Amino acid sequence: MVSDTVTAGSAADTAHVTDTNRGGKAYRFYVVFVLFIAYTFSAIDSRILTLLVIPIQDDLQLTDFQMSLLQGFAFALLYSLSAIPIGRIVDGTSSRVRLMTGGVGFWSFMTIICGLSNSFGALFFARVGVGVGEATLSPSAYSVISDYFDRTRRALAISFYAIGYSVGGGLALILGAVLLDYFTASGGADFWILGKLAPWQAVFVCVGLPGFIIMLMVATIREPVRRELATGYDASIPLKIVWQYLVEHWRVYGMLIGSLALIAMVAFGTALWYPTFLMRTYGMSPGAVGATYGAIMIIGGTSGTLCGGWLSGWLMRRGRTDANMSIVLGTTILKGLPLILSPLMPTPFLALSLMAIGTFIGQAAQGVMLSAIQDVTPNQMRGQVTALSLLSVNLIGLGLGASFVAAITDFGFGDPMAVRYSISIAGAVILPIIVIVILLGMPHYRAALANISRASEAS
Repeated sequence: MVSDTVTAGSAADTAHVTDTNRGGKAYRFYVVFVLFIAYTFSAIDSRILTLLVIPIQDDLQLTDFQMSLLQGFAFALLYSLSAIPIGRIVDGTSSRVRLMTGGVGFWSFMTIICGLSNSFGALFFARVGVGVGEATLSPSAYSVISDYFDRTRRALAISFYAIGYSVGGGLALILGAVLLDYFTASGGADFWILGKLAPWQAVFVCVGLPGFIIMLMVATIREPVRRELATGYDASIPLKIVWQYLVEHWRVYGMLIGSLALIAMVAFGTALWYPTFLMRTYGMSPGAVGATYGAIMIIGGTSGTLCGGWLSGWLMRRGRTDANMSIVLGTTILKGLPLILSPLMPTPFLALSLMAIGTFIGQAAQGVMLSAIQDVTPNQMRGQVTALSLLSVNLIGLGLGASFVAAITDFGFGDPMAVRYSISIAGAVILPIIVIVILLGMPHYRAALANISRASEAS
């Protein structure tokens, strides 16, 4: 059984993996930096739609629920179908870097296609393409980073990569606002080849073009030697064995993947509708929303994620092997009040202040959550398990998060101005469930870590 030899040989692998294999410390952080840049642009390309809700609705006459499909379900649809095949490719290939390189080029191209769309169907199709391209990045990136860094440094390295989402999400709002204001004042844009475009279409084209430069940067990364291998398999473990392993350890992975998906559901549902809430409730302009909320995402998200990664390493060096999930549990409890109360505040200053606090606390869990999954998963399964995890994030978190809030607004209140209450209700319902899921799974998570430690010592 794979479960009996999950990390057998890991100590030996670590012993013969030298700096020649993995590069020096500076090079390893160069790898993380390049992947961080790629993740940042993936977040920009996927999140730019958040700021363009109102102009797209005005042009294409779409409802909130249709916009939620474009923001969530369209992006998650093909991601869900492609996640496991991509994960198997990641685990079995010696060309993870090539896979990421191609993915960056493809999603950048499809972002530009979003800018050429003039109907709901065309925009939906293009958003599906963006999701497929971005599905190649994180399973490959987490696998590569895990081979470049050992367990005590892995959470911080993954956290540095993970801040790309916060930085990209913030830049999507800030740059999106600047570009939207510019093209709106100019009456649109007239690109040499693409022709006359509406302001929101021009924004898509502008944020998609830099992706081709990022593609060349990713291509410079050296493929690392695989570490922490399960014995008996030179390449990826057969799919049947992977599923047997997951079923055997369903309590651990049920907690890890389940809580990750629900956390994402709250995060996406809030983040995707918060700019619209600020504009509808307080009359803020897209530029003001982009500058303020974008800054909160960048500063609060980045500092929170890095603090979580640092805290994980600090606790692990002091014997807290369960540090990663303990941080996730603590942040889920602490962020609840500010996130639920934020959209109910009487002024935008109070709403944004509470959101800043909630963002800082909540983002501390982002990197350590994915690191926790890597720590209990053998190398040849990491791509597939990460893909399954991110599938749940996109299908449940992104796919349902945006639509859950929109459904409360459209079908519950029947009033677009009630989106503030929908955001608050979503957090109040889902956050307690997350806490329960983690508390039920923590004993099994600690047991899995203990088994891995014994196997590593025995090898």
